[in-house]
Amino acid sequence: MQPITGFSLLAECKDGLEPDPLKMPLYFNGQQTHTFIAGLVIEGQYRCVLPNKTSGYLVITSFDCPFEESTEFSLLDDTFALVTKTSLAQLYDSFLLYAHWPMADNRLRLHYYGQFVLDLVITAGTSWLMPRPKLKLVEVVDPQNDPQTAASLVELAQRLGAIEKSL
Repeated sequence: MQPITGFSLLAECKDGLEPDPLKMPLYFNGQQTHTFIAGLVIEGQYRCVLPNKTSGYLVITSFDCPFEESTEFSLLDDTFALVTKTSLAQLYDSFLLYAHWPMADNRLRLHYYGQFVLDLVITAGTSWLMPRPKLKLVEVVDPQNDPQTAASLVELAQRLGAIEKSL
């Protein structure tokens, strides 16, 4: 996976109404993609290779909702069509994404506040009729075994400790 910066979301509607956070127009390099995804804030975006060996994109979004943070993952093909999506959300729980980085061509490491670490894996679908890529969230059981993840855990703990001391 390769980090990119080309995607953006519609900031405001022309009619003065609030945009629908579940169906936000997605733009690439300022041009409409004619694709709608969920979320108000783009947390990350990557160029990736889909299981059928074609190129695609992964867009990570959130809703910017304090104390009810969730993360949406949208997988697009090279024409910007939505291939599949998944989300990390739970009623009365918060998933605030702290950092993310590629681990492999089909794997992204996600570090959420605290010690919660997941991998987002792009896999081939299991349907024989029309195999489609799937997004799978896998909890990382021992995140300290990876040096970059361990460093991210330490960095977050230090930042939170500095904030706590300043209060």
